[in-house]
Amino acid sequence: MVVWRSCLLAVLFFWGVIIAGSALARQGEDLAWGVALDGYPVTQKKLTTIKNETNLPPRLVVFFMQWPEDPRKGFFPKESLEAIHKAGALAVITWEPMYIDSKSNEQPVLAEQILRGEYDPYLMMFAKGAVDFGKPVIIRFGHEMNLSRYHWGTGAKDYGPESPGIYKQIYRYVVSKIRACGAKNVLWAFCPNAESLPHPRWHGAKWNTAGAYYPGHGYVDILGMDGYNWGTTRNKKEHGWESHWLAFASIFKELNTELRALAPDKPLIVFETGCAQKGGDRNAWLRQGLAKCRQWEVKALIWFQTDKEVDWRLLVEKDDESLKELEKACGDQSLQGLLSQVSERLGR
Repeated sequence: MVVWRSCLLAVLFFWGVIIAGSALARQGEDLAWGVALDGYPVTQKKLTTIKNETNLPPRLVVFFMQWPEDPRKGFFPKESLEAIHKAGALAVITWEPMYIDSKSNEQPVLAEQILRGEYDPYLMMFAKGAVDFGKPVIIRFGHEMNLSRYHWGTGAKDYGPESPGIYKQIYRYVVSKIRACGAKNVLWAFCPNAESLPHPRWHGAKWNTAGAYYPGHGYVDILGMDGYNWGTTRNKKEHGWESHWLAFASIFKELNTELRALAPDKPLIVFETGCAQKGGDRNAWLRQGLAKCRQWEVKALIWFQTDKEVDWRLLVEKDDESLKELEKACGDQSLQGLLSQVSERLGR
């Protein structure tokens, strides 16, 4: 425990952060603002573009990274992590155990491949890269595991009642391997989607709750939630489903309650969210969302700052009111509290 705490506190001192103890976020404490980006790598130019779009420097930056088909050919994203750190932000790797095959199809890395050790060379290389990087980094391993779209560890047709158990096995295996290599600066996030699909009530999939996938307190440092307000942008004819305007609380309330019951002492971050402009008042949606985050003691709110399917981006020229609300609500205090809380609580 002393080694781990000393390591993280030294990094925080390097950042110029004054550690104020291990208190949890309080109502009224500011939020850390972040962005989730589509595409790789993350460059200084891309981060400058984000800052210019919003006039707000993000304090967390999420990016997505898939595993290699050949475990011997993977790489550690050092350049992206360094760019994020130089921009004054904390990096969040959404680490997806799948790859794109020669026909441009997504293929899962199967659980048996991971558990048999076939990917150990990749995991060991990644862990060494994290150790050499030396600064705190959050890894969201296999996010949104309660969506059939991902089916981590299995083929799509095998997603079902056995999936929560399979996910827990591979999550624990990966965390244990990385930790065994000395990567004490890696913080592990468990991040379900706000809505399970198939749904436990609507579709009778009682096995598919977020809590069923929880790998255990010893393997999770941070809790996370993903969820979006698609407004009225989706319709059955074009997209196969119909979307409706949903308030922030309507999207996240149920998952927030479930996660808090699972692990009330762990910090909580909204790792992905966004609100479409069609169907309602986006400024009011964000304002109400910020109020809920403070009420729920959420540490950080991360916006999907990307034009993908819907243009989710917050832009100064059309979202000035929303960005001013964010500027008032967000700061560094909550992120500093998150890191100091984790440094106090964890005993490696």
